[in-house]
Amino acid sequence: MRLNIALAACALCVYGCAQQSTKAEERTPETQAFIEWASEHAVALKSLGTSATAADLEPLRETLGSARLVGLGESRHDTREQLLLKGRLVRHLIQDLGFRALILEESVPHAQSLDRYVISGEGDLRQLMNNLAGWYLWDTEEMLELVHWIRRFNQDREPGRKVRIFGVDITAPAPGVREVINALESAGVEIGLDEPALGLDLQRGDFWPSTWERYGALSDERRRELAANYEELIELVKENRLQLIASSSTKEYERTLMLATIGKIGNQFFSSGDRESGGAVREYGMAQATLNILDREIPDEKAILWAHNLHVAKSSFRMPGLLEGQLNPMGVELSAELGDTYITIGGTFGTGSYPPDLPPGERVFEPVSEDVMDGALALVGAPLFLLDLGGVDQNPTARRWLHQEREWKAQDSNALLVPIESFDLVYFVEEISRSQPSPLALARLQSLGQQH
Repeated sequence: MRLNIALAACALCVYGCAQQSTKAEERTPETQAFIEWASEHAVALKSLGTSATAADLEPLRETLGSARLVGLGESRHDTREQLLLKGRLVRHLIQDLGFRALILEESVPHAQSLDRYVISGEGDLRQLMNNLAGWYLWDTEEMLELVHWIRRFNQDREPGRKVRIFGVDITAPAPGVREVINALESAGVEIGLDEPALGLDLQRGDFWPSTWERYGALSDERRRELAANYEELIELVKENRLQLIASSSTKEYERTLMLATIGKIGNQFFSSGDRESGGAVREYGMAQATLNILDREIPDEKAILWAHNLHVAKSSFRMPGLLEGQLNPMGVELSAELGDTYITIGGTFGTGSYPPDLPPGERVFEPVSEDVMDGALALVGAPLFLLDLGGVDQNPTARRWLHQEREWKAQDSNALLVPIESFDLVYFVEEISRSQPSPLALARLQSLGQQH
């Protein structure tokens, strides 16, 4: 496989190695060795288009095909090119490698509407995308096309072989908690807990930073009361298991228990007093939701986990100035549970710009140092490629570079992580532009800009 990757990328080395040579004498031996190794092993991609064949991805079949779960990251949520590249990888994993679920960094209960759509065609997809808790991330033309593709893929397939869509985020749990209340009431269970008792009056609007602010004004006594009420809710679900199953099914009971648990974790997230503790709660909750999907929803199938780099990574990271200390992402828990069957792909880019028409205004992304992961990959000399890090052990000097903590673009900040401990593969796009919001999302984003 390593030989195939090198042959597939031979054209890269001709251009990449030539461009490196001008400043090679100024680099550390580790940096130079890594750039040379990456130039030799990068798998060039011909296109981001939806009509592209999978031929250029074939060298990665062995690595990706062995996975139970592929964590598919991105350095920014809002770049068109990263969304399109990830879309290509999703289509390849589904169509050519037999993956049967797409798990999104989206609210657990909100993602149900997308699952129903790709399974049965129920609903207006544009409206569904705009009603997601993370509509400002997902309601784009790039994501719309991918979900449409999954629906088309499913149309002629047997019910048990259709691709599913799930959410794992715990930051907008209110609709799921309401489902739990309704399920208990439908089963004839007296619960004694209304929406305010579970903090649902604080969780209005689905935009979690606003909910975080409302929780911030609560007294410690009120926070303890909410926590106790969620414990009571979960116990009610467990104690009335037989009634719930009789009124629906075992599968629905398990879903009800999961939604109650997500509600509890969401309440813990909102009740946490700082970024570090809140982030730890969120990562734990998303990991548990992912494992629940693998164990109960798709026990015999392979899945794709679509989220930010810093969620899917297999090792801890630091963000000096934003977070104190280190944070373990959900990928650490997933790696501990799934072992070598959890494969991670991190994303980077070189340069680019966004127009000024949407908040926060015009953006320009300049080149960065070659000591930074994004900057080193920019010197490979190809506009679009994937790099399997697995073969670097044969090059001890390049391996040392990958085993050192490196800066990595992370939304509007920078993270510090050890690349080879965090990701099995990385992808790179030379130049980025902003993703294309749908007309509904564009109107909402412009409205938000006018409010500020």
